Amino acid sequence: MTQKTLSLFLGIITILLWGSLATFGSLTVHLPPFYVLGVAFMIGSLPALFRFREMFPPLPVFLWGVGGYFGYHFFLFYAFRFAPSVEANLINYLWPVILVLLAPVAFPKEKLRSYHVVGGLLSVLGCMVLVMGKGDLPKTENLVGYLLALGAAITWPVYSIGKKRFPPTSVWAIGSFCFGAGILCLLTHAWIEPRVVLQSADALKILFMGAGPFGLAFYCWDGALARGDARVLGALAYLTPVLSTLGLVIFGGQELSQEVLVAMALIVLGASAGLLDFFPRNR
Repeated sequence: MTQKTLSLFLGIITILLWGSLATFGSLTVHLPPFYVLGVAFMIGSLPALFRFREMFPPLPVFLWGVGGYFGYHFFLFYAFRFAPSVEANLINYLWPVILVLLAPVAFPKEKLRSYHVVGGLLSVLGCMVLVMGKGDLPKTENLVGYLLALGAAITWPVYSIGKKRFPPTSVWAIGSFCFGAGILCLLTHAWIEPRVVLQSADALKILFMGAGPFGLAFYCWDGALARGDARVLGALAYLTPVLSTLGLVIFGGQELSQEVLVAMALIVLGASAGLLDFFPRNR
């Protein structure tokens, strides 16, 4: 298996796991967000404890990773509290388009092609349909949620590109990012949020969240970034909003309106343009 193919394989595993994150986020919306994030991050850090010597990278890499993980999930989980989950989730998934567009800035060898620009415009149009499709101005509380979701969409590609620019580190360093972000979340929870009496059903949800979207997915994403083209991975990631939106409709009781369907089609179509980079240029 070539490094390019392995990167694609790891990216697909990541996307399948991340497809469940929005559903878990909506199912735990009644719990304090920093508590949910903190426990899930701590669970995600556990596999790295078996490779403790490789767990902690140089301090700049550690701080970058903790900041990226904490910042992205802070924006995302609070977005679910101020806007409808489906809409916030799709705006959050502008991040693959932003990743595709930013990659050539950070890595000059990864050229920005015309279809990248067209794809980005289609995805932005999809978000406009999503926010304004009903013909009414967004409610103030929804607008806050949309901006928080946009913050998440910007934070993750900035983290991913920055991480790729650092010298390579062991994949087990992801455990230290989860551990550091988990500590920050739990401290914030203790400071500003009410105490939680956790029910068994909620504990099971957080356990699966920590093992999957907050655990294995992070390790696979790091391995995929280290071996592959960020533009291809960013475009491939647009399979995720399809999975996550369907999950919200099936398990989260969310409505799949006509505006959401049109927006999802535009956003996915726009991002899929980046998959053209996976094929030889002469084709």
